[in-house]
Amino acid sequence: MNEPQFDPTTMRDVSIPISDLLRPALALSFVLLIVPVIPYFLMWGFPDSWKFGIGEVLLTFLGLALLVVAHEAVHALGWMIFGGVPISGIRFGIDKKSLSPYAHARVPMQATGYRIGAALPLIITGILPTLIGTLIGHGWLVFLGAFMIMGAVGDLLILWAIRHVPGDARVLDHPSNAGCYVLDNEST
Repeated sequence: MNEPQFDPTTMRDVSIPISDLLRPALALSFVLLIVPVIPYFLMWGFPDSWKFGIGEVLLTFLGLALLVVAHEAVHALGWMIFGGVPISGIRFGIDKKSLSPYAHARVPMQATGYRIGAALPLIITGILPTLIGTLIGHGWLVFLGAFMIMGAVGDLLILWAIRHVPGDARVLDHPSNAGCYVLDNEST
């Protein structure tokens, strides 16, 4: 399917080049990895020893790989459900420069649906596993959730970048930057 054609010169670009995200994302990523594990340590204490055999390491990498795929799938589902984007309007890939996986909505939607789709992976693959792991005392689940919260740093920066876009404005996911184009003239 050919990607819909829109004239970017007639739209307001509310996006951040991926290369410009590196500096703010690095510091924020560290905070987002550490802060979620603090409640776990306060409730359950610091483990006496870390027992990581090859099985645990492989299971961790498998869990992280599956959660990264789930993160992008949740973006797509959010845009489909809350933004009305058809499955044919979603493209998945890996950015060659940053090696970042992505889900890209190729059709316009309301900004509210775009925001929900951007935030859902943080909640579903990050916050929920961290909360569940903390409540049941499962450190591995807390680690995976904290890692996924850290992995949502780009999504959080997108949400910050589009914070002034009205919820009913029509937006188009930017094909290469983090953010979107605003299609409606009245939403500038």
